[in-house]
Amino acid sequence: MPDLTLPDDTTLRAWALAYLRHAPMSLTLREVNRLVAIEALGPVEGATLDVGCGDGYWWTLRDHAGQSIYGIDISAREIAQAKQRINAELTDVSAEQPFPDQRFAQIIGNCSLEHVPDIDAALANLRASAAPGARLVMFVPTPQWAYQGRMQSLLLKHLPRVAMTVAGAMNGFFQHWHLYDQKVWRRLLAQNGWKVDSVLGLGSQRSEFLFRMFMPPAFLQFIAKKATGHYPAKLYKYLPDAALAPLTKLVSWAVQDPLVPPDSPHAYEYMIIASCGEVQPL
Repeated sequence: MPDLTLPDDTTLRAWALAYLRHAPMSLTLREVNRLVAIEALGPVEGATLDVGCGDGYWWTLRDHAGQSIYGIDISAREIAQAKQRINAELTDVSAEQPFPDQRFAQIIGNCSLEHVPDIDAALANLRASAAPGARLVMFVPTPQWAYQGRMQSLLLKHLPRVAMTVAGAMNGFFQHWHLYDQKVWRRLLAQNGWKVDSVLGLGSQRSEFLFRMFMPPAFLQFIAKKATGHYPAKLYKYLPDAALAPLTKLVSWAVQDPLVPPDSPHAYEYMIIASCGEVQPL
């Protein structure tokens, strides 16, 4: 595992508080975990592209002074909000090259590329957008993510068909087109011009327990966002910090040391770090 420096508890609590006022608890746990991971990698010099940037909120919590942040998404509603925070455009990365006149020193796929049906076209378009020596950081689910949790463990032991049905329903709901072992991701990236430098796992037993415990209300908030464009958690901005302190502390406790070996039973995501060689012509 690379030598990484993790954020301190003060930073974790600040991120947790901010995200709890923006998104449901389950999503907060996932996003703060990814913030910890990307922060641990350290900054790059040059422009960054966020593939599947959503509303761009992720970029309001980190210091990216000296960097130009670009984002793409297939949701017009999300891009409208993202444009208030970063340089954002409505783009399908499997159909076209993002910002064709711009080269990127860093490209981040924040749990987005597993949702793209034509993954080869997407990876090739991202490779064409990369500056010499660019870094690609992908967060993608591990194949076993939908089998984690105590209920699924029990079903796998006694009712494996039911466990597989539940896992299939979860992956179908989240529109996961690509659930691969890291070896498959390495081959996919290599055939599209990327060299995998390292693969880490993201997760812990405590964060996974909380994620699944808060999933039912998170699902309801997801439905509400589809209807209104915002999570109901946005109303938490009217609450004082003290009212959210217990949840903030809980998130901070859950996301400490989230980086694990990729074959860990607690790894619900891979963080794949790849690089490229010479730039391709425009």
